[in-house]
Amino acid sequence: MIRRAQGLVRVLVVAAAACAAGTAAFVYFLLNRPAITVTRVVEGPVVQAFYATGTVQPKREYPVNTSVAGILRDVQVDKGSVVHKGDLLGVVVDPQMQFAVDKAKTELEVKREFADEKRSPVMQEFDAKIEAMGQMLAVATHDEDRFRKLAEKNAASWKDRDFSFEHMQTLWSQLEACKKQRAAKLRELQADLETAESAYRTALANLDLQNLRSPIDGVVLDRPVPEGTRLELNGHVMRLANVSVAMLVMRAQVDEENVKDVREGGIVRMVLYSFPSQTFEGKVTDIYPQADPSRRTFEVDVQFTSPPNLKAGMTGELAFVVQEKARAMVVPSQALQNQVIWTVKNGRLTKTTAKIGITSVERVEVTAGLQPNEIVVISPVAALREGQAVRIAETMDPVVAADLNKPKEVEVFKAFH
Repeated sequence: MIRRAQGLVRVLVVAAAACAAGTAAFVYFLLNRPAITVTRVVEGPVVQAFYATGTVQPKREYPVNTSVAGILRDVQVDKGSVVHKGDLLGVVVDPQMQFAVDKAKTELEVKREFADEKRSPVMQEFDAKIEAMGQMLAVATHDEDRFRKLAEKNAASWKDRDFSFEHMQTLWSQLEACKKQRAAKLRELQADLETAESAYRTALANLDLQNLRSPIDGVVLDRPVPEGTRLELNGHVMRLANVSVAMLVMRAQVDEENVKDVREGGIVRMVLYSFPSQTFEGKVTDIYPQADPSRRTFEVDVQFTSPPNLKAGMTGELAFVVQEKARAMVVPSQALQNQVIWTVKNGRLTKTTAKIGITSVERVEVTAGLQPNEIVVISPVAALREGQAVRIAETMDPVVAADLNKPKEVEVFKAFH
């Protein structure tokens, strides 16, 4: 009996050892399978967009520059002052301008007097000459009539009559010529008057150019040049703009590789650092055609659909939507490796025939080839092969996995997704 018991013990020990060795080998096999990270296919929104930074700015700024060279005087405004169209902002004084006005005014008064038929000494001289010639013509006409009557009665020679007639005709011609000269001189003097009036108006207009006036209703954006500064022609004095909320835009700096995807009317979602918990929507209104030569970015203006209490100078982030779907089958973007999505079936890697739709930084749309909740690989598989046995080291939440791909500069858009 003792021998039989000892034999049974040996059998049991050997069996236990064999079992332990098998278990150890199985554990060793499992542990030496490549470890992978997976997630699930889910339904959710997918947005293809690119990102940019921007600054809230007026649609247009209006520089106030000098129209004349001179010394700045009587500045009426300061930075932040509210102005209305036509308001006097300051005066650029050029003494020569006032001298030109005074000179033109004096010349105008002289020309006006000379062109006045009643006061003009030139016209008075013509009128006196015409009156004298008229009297002489009257005498000559009387003499011609008298000599004609005497000649008809043979009381005077016809030669005397002809002489008196020629004398009358000469005086009449001279009188008519004098009247024409008077009329021509009057037109000349009136033309001189019109020229003097024009010169005076021009001098006044030039003098008014000294006055700097607001071209718009708005505010002063910068501090004006100090009074007493000598300014050259077209010298900068200040900048103005309409900064009402309706006239403000988000001016974005779009990289040159993305500007081809910007279109007028395109949807843009924005977050301002002044309103970090809110997302705003807007539309592209203007795409400026020339890039900044140093930054290689294009300026794009976005109009807020429902603007908050904006202030010029606020900054924020913009997401320019290229295309989007509110509901689609999606996987984190790292699941797409070399245009292939890998799944795990029966512990082995399987290459899918999934068809891809919209792709974004965070997510990829799957239009066919996968089903919701199907397991997909998101860790790199470049060193692995199809059909290779693998072990799942971690199953990551799809949202967490997608957020791993989000650039730091667009963290403000978490609520947007």
